[in-house]
Amino acid sequence: MASGDDWSKWNAMAAEFYNKVVKGVNADGQQLIDEAHVPSLSEKNDPKAFNSEKYPYPYLAILKDSALVNERIILLFFGENLIYNVDYRKKSRVYNVYFKNIGCFEYARSKLDSFPKLFNTFDGRMFQQKTIPSVALTSTRALPGPASSMPSLLERTGLDLKSRNYPISKTQHKHPEIIRAPLVTKADYAKGSLLAKNDVNRRYLNVKYEFALERYNAYVLEHQSKQENLMVQYRSGRTFLVPKTPILEDDADTNNNAEIQKSKNNLKLSDWNIKTCIACHRFTKTVCKICAMPYCHAECLKAVKEQHNEFCAAKSCPPSREKALPVYPNTGLPPSKETVRITAFEQTNVVYVISTERSVNIAHFSILQEVMSKGRNAAKLEKVPACGQIVIHKTETQTVRAMVVNAEHPNEIFVVCIDFGNIEMVELGNLYECCDYLAGLKVYPVAVQLRGVPRRFMNPNVQDLLYELSMDMIFKIKYSKREFNFNKGLQIVQLIENEFHRNLNRFIKTMLTPVEPSVPVKGNKEDYFPHIYLPTGRKLQLVVMDNSFLKYGLIYCTTVDLAYEVTKMQRDLQDYGDNIAKCDSFATSQGELCVAKYQGKWCRGVFQELVGDGYPSILFLDYGNIVPVHIQDIRPYPPEFRFPVVTSELELIGLPTNLSDKQLIRLEEYFGVGTFVECDEVILNNDANNYSVRFDILKSILA
Repeated sequence: MASGDDWSKWNAMAAEFYNKVVKGVNADGQQLIDEAHVPSLSEKNDPKAFNSEKYPYPYLAILKDSALVNERIILLFFGENLIYNVDYRKKSRVYNVYFKNIGCFEYARSKLDSFPKLFNTFDGRMFQQKTIPSVALTSTRALPGPASSMPSLLERTGLDLKSRNYPISKTQHKHPEIIRAPLVTKADYAKGSLLAKNDVNRRYLNVKYEFALERYNAYVLEHQSKQENLMVQYRSGRTFLVPKTPILEDDADTNNNAEIQKSKNNLKLSDWNIKTCIACHRFTKTVCKICAMPYCHAECLKAVKEQHNEFCAAKSCPPSREKALPVYPNTGLPPSKETVRITAFEQTNVVYVISTERSVNIAHFSILQEVMSKGRNAAKLEKVPACGQIVIHKTETQTVRAMVVNAEHPNEIFVVCIDFGNIEMVELGNLYECCDYLAGLKVYPVAVQLRGVPRRFMNPNVQDLLYELSMDMIFKIKYSKREFNFNKGLQIVQLIENEFHRNLNRFIKTMLTPVEPSVPVKGNKEDYFPHIYLPTGRKLQLVVMDNSFLKYGLIYCTTVDLAYEVTKMQRDLQDYGDNIAKCDSFATSQGELCVAKYQGKWCRGVFQELVGDGYPSILFLDYGNIVPVHIQDIRPYPPEFRFPVVTSELELIGLPTNLSDKQLIRLEEYFGVGTFVECDEVILNNDANNYSVRFDILKSILA
């Protein structure tokens, strides 16, 4: 071609592709493919008709590592119209899949990228490589690119920082671990203390509060009941019914029906011949024909047998309720193989149970009524109660007895509702004095530990399950006295559903155990999680979770209570990454969730950017830093872990655009990772959908 000719449209690679793939000739123009006879799938059984070394078709080598991998599956997956031939090598157990042209080959590779776990593959050209190396067949799945000198993505090569569009955290601080101090310590059980007196077995020494997220409305805690005008409420491990609408008397109706109301008020129980049971205080019409002693049923009559004999001998019975003889059955764990029901749950493996025996249920109900009636006129506590003190805890719908287990702050007093077992965080204004009579009544719910069930984070799936189980289901309890946890003061038991004989322990353990996604489907994104946003206002205490983007004026924070929950989540993630997830490496599309390892610990992450160097940029949701992580340190995210996102990005108000190195160092010292800081104001920017935070101390720090 002359020097004056136009070379702009000449493409050497296109000419080589046309010669080798389309025409089937080499660089010297020699014919490589016999155009008179093109092999097809029908000729694959004839080795003479098709010689794989003669035809340089692009191919994929698929390892037959399972009985499910066969020729039919390969044809259905890639499409018969794309494939020339499928050749199976028995010795190496490999399918060589030959494609019609390079376009079909690239389409097949893109399809494999969408399903990286389906086949163990590597690809190449037969004229470039005549034998299949054994090392390639034992490598991990879906190795991209031809089998040539190009480095594998599984090799930990250097980071490609130039191709990244998103910034990454230059300072890699250790993720903070904010752990709540124990609610009860051994010092609280000092000789002569109220806690040592009221908790002889030291049951509450290991009590845990697992319901902090409920205070931030992270979960749905109320729904319509099957009964009309009633709502089912979930709170702190207990399920109870409340009226949907309060029953209020209308003034006009009251005035119009004044005479009717007056006549009703003058009526007495004796007018209907209704009396009070001498044993359980319930209303009844059944009386003894000799002494006229009222009783409900045979169990109440048996409970007051001696007193009844005296009344019958005298042929008289005390008529007033005050002289009734309250007789309650013994407390404690019912015998093995008896039936129980769950009153509340404290942890995923600790629940409170009560016997379903009629006498126990009547006694428990009578105690609740007694506390409700006598607790109405109780005096409000004026000072912070002592640890171990029995008090009355009043809510909008219930009045129950409670034992104080931690009272370090008047607005955060932890109490155990002893008649159910659930632990709550209350304020001083909701607590009232409890008289000695109510404090001395028996307590029937007993805490037990479920055999073989691990302690895990209270995620929404497990929470909904346990709340449903604490409604009306009856269980048969099985245990051996030799299986007693002396460290926690709990009997280890097994609960069997009474009607269908299903094992509750195994069911809860299955719900707690995450499953690694086995089929390559589209993963979840960040909107899969519920989000708990920061409260706005002045003088809020925050915990700094990450400060690696301070030079951009950004810090990542959460509240103190939620920082405790972040640390609790990590226990489940470590177990999943170390013991459950079996995938050797993982990479997916941008924006999808994953579990990535950072400084030896597994954390929740989101794929921010993939640049092809084997180190995608991962945003750690619970902390805020962005770090390149190798694909061998990434696992697919299990859908069972639906933990809420509690960490928020905050923009510092009044921070200069250009910071000097000294100013940046002083800022990093003040906003250290894991530091508790008190801000002057948190502002929500509705237009930008983010937060701004103001610290008046910034001026002195930057000065």
